[in-house]
Amino acid sequence: MRATLIYAGESKKLELFVKKISSIIERKGNELKVIKTERGIVNCNLLPYEFVFVGCPVSSMFKGKLPSELIDYIKRCAGLERKKTIAFIIPWFMGNDKTLKNLMSLLESKGSFVIDFKQIRNIDKDSELLASRLK
Repeated sequence: MRATLIYAGESKKLELFVKKISSIIERKGNELKVIKTERGIVNCNLLPYEFVFVGCPVSSMFKGKLPSELIDYIKRCAGLERKKTIAFIIPWFMGNDKTLKNLMSLLESKGSFVIDFKQIRNIDKDSELLASRLK
């Protein structure tokens, strides 16, 4: 199965999670493309992928604000319609639920089906759990 993982934001825990879930998915024989959204990235065709993971760290306490480069990237992406997606966040003290809801709303506005969502608290356990969603 071909999957892609799209993420944004600066967080050591996020980087560790991306490495861990990448190794698990590839070890199970699946193909994974990792995309870190940054300013200036224009190629965003998701048609070849069957599964999409999208995540970011929580950056604001109350508003659930998403990284602007992630919002821009998702809005410009083609091929998210009817894709199975998993939304995940790296939690902070507060604002976790609001950020996760905003991320899911962004994905659903592009026509994707959010089949799972997760606050990543334990990198090992949560990466195994989300990687197991790939069939």
